[in-house]
Amino acid sequence: MRATTAVIATSVLLTLALSGCGSNDDNTAAPGAATAASAADLSGLDESTATACTLAENAVRGTAGHDLDLESANQIISAGKQAKSTLVATQANVLELSVRKAEAAAGNPDEQTLTAQVSSEILKFRTVCQDVDALKASIPEESTGGSGASADPDEPVDRSVN
Repeated sequence: MRATTAVIATSVLLTLALSGCGSNDDNTAAPGAATAASAADLSGLDESTATACTLAENAVRGTAGHDLDLESANQIISAGKQAKSTLVATQANVLELSVRKAEAAAGNPDEQTLTAQVSSEILKFRTVCQDVDALKASIPEESTGGSGASADPDEPVDRSVN
């Protein structure tokens, strides 16, 4: 029981530290301003990637009806699995694994520990989303097939410069 309590306390402190809730900064911005700023930072990403990242940001900040809980995690997973960004899709799979473990442990002694793990994974998800350049780089470019390359492996390739 002490180990479970220690894990939960550590998770809460980590959450507060990472989300800035424990700081003494005077944050007088409107509650929606952080969400709007985050959305602007995500411009140039596909809708699912941006949605998953916005949901993770809202969960960490506790805004727009989201929190570091299983319900918000499932919403992040749904958007993340549709994301074109391989970083976000991979992180959604990791988050899903934690959520499924926590859901399976409902009513068991490990439930609180596994739910705290979900909170930690949402924080990691948000961290991945903060590097927008990496997210953009992780989106595979769509091939148009118009490169002029032949499907015939025996055909010589012209490598001359025009």
